[in-house]
Amino acid sequence: MNLREISIFKDLSDEDLKILAQKTKFEEKIYPKNSQIFTVGEVTGAMYYLVEGSILVYKIDPNGKRFIIRKFNKPAIFGEVYSYLDEPFDFSAQAETDSKVLLIHDFKKLFATDTPKDFLIAYTKLVSKKCLQLSRSNQITSQPTLRQKIAKYLIINEENGVVKTNLSREEWADILATTRPSLSRELSNMVDDGLIEIKNKTIKIKNRALIADII
Repeated sequence: MNLREISIFKDLSDEDLKILAQKTKFEEKIYPKNSQIFTVGEVTGAMYYLVEGSILVYKIDPNGKRFIIRKFNKPAIFGEVYSYLDEPFDFSAQAETDSKVLLIHDFKKLFATDTPKDFLIAYTKLVSKKCLQLSRSNQITSQPTLRQKIAKYLIINEENGVVKTNLSREEWADILATTRPSLSRELSNMVDDGLIEIKNKTIKIKNRALIADII
């Protein structure tokens, strides 16, 4: 594939790409639906880039409940921090559908004395954005009640009063650390209370001020 399709490589010159290509191995792999890409405790040293398909990044709590950290269904980088630090993953990644993934082996080797400056800047921006996303996710899951979690999720993800999600109700429940029936029941209650309208996977916030007051 064309490496410039990946954000951390898009501004690099041909010479810069050549330098990086000499440091590591790029491998495209097809992961069948429901197959594991990596699991908790595994150390791979590779960075992953979803080329096409859908990936779930998740954890299993001590009670066996799955908690979805992220869902990727469009091109995205994942696993890069753990690979750079040679740390074992504390989450797992699974192909939700048949998925094509680019593996950049020995990812840490890209960070050497002759590493192109534009690559380092792009990587720093990527990690910074992910830190912000993690902070926002923690703001949601740290809310004490389910209604507050939903309200925080809606406020963070709304655009012009509308929240569009590609998540199934079960996946959304996993993100909020609740059950699907509990989520459906609370959403119905919020509709009855005149706070939101739901159509398919689109939620319209009817009264933003009231939603904000819930948090």
